Amino acid sequence: MTFRCEPLGAQDLANFDCGNDELSAWLIRHAHTATGHGTRTRVVIDDETGHVAGYFSIAPHSLEREALPRSVARRAPRAIPAVLLAKLALSPELHGSGLGAELFIAAMREIVRAARVAGGKLVVVDAIDEAAATFYEHHDFHRVPGRPDRLVMKLSSVARALGESWP
Repeated sequence: MTFRCEPLGAQDLANFDCGNDELSAWLIRHAHTATGHGTRTRVVIDDETGHVAGYFSIAPHSLEREALPRSVARRAPRAIPAVLLAKLALSPELHGSGLGAELFIAAMREIVRAARVAGGKLVVVDAIDEAAATFYEHHDFHRVPGRPDRLVMKLSSVARALGESWP
């Protein structure tokens, strides 16, 4: 099996199912509209079938310094520019194949590229459930106090983990 990652366009999304009704419905019903509001979505296409196998979406964001762990907010302005990893989903039959990790890495690379152009200090993710939060913690994201679903990581740490320089 081979896959490619490409910007959301005219792909057939109608049959996408990642096993989570909220994430599947968002791609099918709202992703194109969200593009007009600043969100950028990339889809993973199965080269054999042409079907969408997964996706991620990113958007500009900001966080208040007071809402963040001290280790993240140290010497930061009151409003900290960030990039939100808004969505990340993969078809259930591909779980455990390593494609999820590749999708996550592709999302982080895209976020670093976007932040190099537009600026930013943090990557933010709002985990859809505890399993997702644990996944992000495994990848060195830190929970925001009072918001167990929200996790953050410094963009400089993301770039370093990818073997890239920052900024």
